[in-house]
Amino acid sequence: MSILQKAMDLLQTMPEQKIEIVYTYMRFVNTLAEDEEKITKKKSAKSIAGIARQYANPDLISLEKEAFANAMVEKHAID
Repeated sequence: MSILQKAMDLLQTMPEQKIEIVYTYMRFVNTLAEDEEKITKKKSAKSIAGIARQYANPDLISLEKEAFANAMVEKHAID
């Protein structure tokens, strides 16, 4: 008998209140698994950024902080 079948058999004998608690716990565990996947994806994205680091121009890094603001000023400037 599979674990799923065993769990279903057990749930059928439980009162409704306990089933609600089990369901809440199952949702919590599922959320943890989703968060773990997101963390894994973020870590891999950071690794990719680390690979590109060798091509960075240190002289331009200070300009990056204001790049968006400067681009918006330039784009919306009234002549």
